[in-house]
Parts: sequence; structure tokens; C-alpha cells
Amino acid sequence: MRISTRVGSLRGSATLAVTARAKALRAEGRDVIGFGAGEPDFDTPEEVKQAAWEALQSGATKYAPTPGSPELRAAVAARMREHNGIDCEAADVVVTVGAKHAAFEAMQCLVDPGDEVVIITPAWLSYRPMVELAGGSVVECAAGIEQGFKATPEGLKACLTERTAAVILNSPSNPTGVTYSPDELAALAEVVADHPDAVLVSDEIYEDLIYPEVDPAAAPFSPGSMPELADRTVTLNGLSKSMAMTGWRIGWAVAPGGDGVLAKGMTRLQSQMTSGIPTFLMPAAVKALEDQPVRSGAMREVFAERARLVAELLSGIDRFRVVPPSGAFYAFPDISGCFGRTSPGGRAIDSAGTFAEALLEEKEVAVVPGDDFGEIARSHIRISFACSDDQIRDGVARIRDWVDSLE
Repeated sequence: MRISTRVGSLRGSATLAVTARAKALRAEGRDVIGFGAGEPDFDTPEEVKQAAWEALQSGATKYAPTPGSPELRAAVAARMREHNGIDCEAADVVVTVGAKHAAFEAMQCLVDPGDEVVIITPAWLSYRPMVELAGGSVVECAAGIEQGFKATPEGLKACLTERTAAVILNSPSNPTGVTYSPDELAALAEVVADHPDAVLVSDEIYEDLIYPEVDPAAAPFSPGSMPELADRTVTLNGLSKSMAMTGWRIGWAVAPGGDGVLAKGMTRLQSQMTSGIPTFLMPAAVKALEDQPVRSGAMREVFAERARLVAELLSGIDRFRVVPPSGAFYAFPDISGCFGRTSPGGRAIDSAGTFAEALLEEKEVAVVPGDDFGEIARSHIRISFACSDDQIRDGVARIRDWVDSLE
């Protein structure tokens, strides 16, 4: 059977592939520690589950409006106004099947063939295929470990051209765990504001997981709250990370500009794709938004301690270079000091991919190679610390012992 060229050339998600491989090895009885999945190891709050159950029992099983129920859209808009300072209404909100779906729809609505999208790299590996599936091309604004993985306004400006349709910002960052300060984000946003045809796509899915305990300058900030950019910013968010609801697939986009043209466009697109999220999940999402400040705050404290722990442990590996994560639950060490060496099992380590493969087979630790996170990320691995302290200590100890044994 014939398959389209665009899908045939599409690479699968490396993070999901690593997670699946780790699960398969565990099923074989191997003691694998998984640092691959970007998924909180907390359970969804009981009151949110109960709200979904009650909605299901009450008959909320029919079609709902494609962009979300009026109650849910109003709750999201209230959250974005009060917490993020974005001047928006319910009509500006499109509820999607996770924030990934929101990002995909935004690219489909913003990008035409021949357009460029600037992505600050290292960047989440799904941005590039989303742009390319829309017919656009990616321009990487590279910000390496020497820069603390942070782009400068000058560097961003140099990447913008007359073909730039959008710029994607992600803070805290997947995969680096780095958080821009509000001033740093505002300076980058000003560059986009000065480029009248460009739209800023601000991916803020990790905004509730920021650790000023690690970096005192780290703090939440939504560029969409800036008046000069309010009508050219799409803000992406959801409940997966902050409320431990990854499997529920509830995200959203907020796009208040241009008389709602983007929100309307995303709704039309979604009507031909998935329609809305399950009807009985919408009351649960409203409940999650109500409880988010307390629930996500408690989870944030745990992850802040883990961020400090993983930074301390990784810094103790001689051949690694590490930027302490100040948000999300990722660390992104540079492992180039291991290249050109041979593992105890006789494997040549010449890339992040061979490093990750050998580490998994020989020490049963799953990490994500940096290859798909951008050209500048090829000498890195992503480590997710969305797991217990004991797993972090054990897993990093295995990595350290294995790295020390490379010849």
C-alpha cells in the first residue's frame, strides 16, 4: 500500500520510542530505570477523577462544542487572565487533545508552504515535524550550553526574515530544563513585536513547574500579556504536567488577536480532525483548574528538590557538563567528553544515540539522545527526573559508574 511522502519521511517521537523500549525490557524482567518519559510520577488528584465520574454518570456522553464547553472555555480564560495577565475571553480559547494538539493546529493555521518558523534550540522534538507537515521550514536559533541554553535578542533577530511566519518560545524548556527570567522573555518578545508579520507561539506547558530555589531569577511570565504583542501571540498550555493528567489529553490554545481569526481557524480545523475532547472530561478539567494552584504547588515543591538533586549528582560525573535545571523536570547534560571511547561491552561511543543505546543495554538506564532536539543538541542526552529520589540516585550512580568505565 502506498503511503504519502510527508508521512513516509516523518520520524517517530524519540521520547515515546525510548519509553516504549524501557517498558519492553521491564516486561522481560530487566531492572530498567527510565529517565525517558516526560510524565509526572504523581496520580491525578482524586477530586478531578470524581468530577469525571460524576459527569459520566450524569449522561455527559454526547457531542460537545468542538472548542470546548462554554464552562471550560470560560474557566481557561479566567485562569489566563488572572494567572497569566492575558487579556482574553472564552471565545479566544480552543480546548484541544493535549497541548501537543494545540501546537500542531497552530502550525497548520499559521504556516503556508515556503514560510519559515524560528525555533530556539535545543527544542522539543515535535516542533520541527509540526512545521514541516504544514509545509514550512525551520530556522534554528541555536543557544548552546555555553549560553546556558538561552537565546539572546540579537541572536533571535538575526534569524528573522521576510519569510518568518512564527517564532516558538518554550519556557521552562523541554529538553533543557532552563527557565528564562521575565525580563529575558520580554526582551525576546520585543524582537518579535518589531517584526510585524510574525506570530509568537508561547508554549507554557511547564509554567507551574519553575524553581527559584535553583535560579532566583526564574519566574513565570506570559509574553501574551504584553500589550504590544497581545494580538500576535498564541499561548499554549494544558493540564498534563501541572496536574499529572498526561493521559487525559487536555490542552488549549489562547489566541485573542485579530477578532479571533486564529481561534476560529483552529476550531474549523479541529472540527475536521477530532471534534472536541470527551464531554465527560470537561467538568473534570474545570475542577482541575479550580484546584490547580494548591495541587500543582505541592508537586512543584517536590520537583524543585529533585532538580537540585539531579544537578548535584550529574555535576559529579567527570565527563559531563551540566546546566542546573530551573524548571520542568529535565536535565540536558553535554556528554561529548565520552565520544571516541569504548564501553565495557565493546560498543564505540561516537554519538548521543550510541551512548544511549549502550547505556540502556549495559546498565539498564533509559535516556533520550539529543539528536532530534536540534543540531546543537547532538552531543547531549535528556534525563527526565519525573521519578523518585531513589530512582534518581540509583540511575545517576549507574550512569556515573558506566561513564567512568569507558576506555
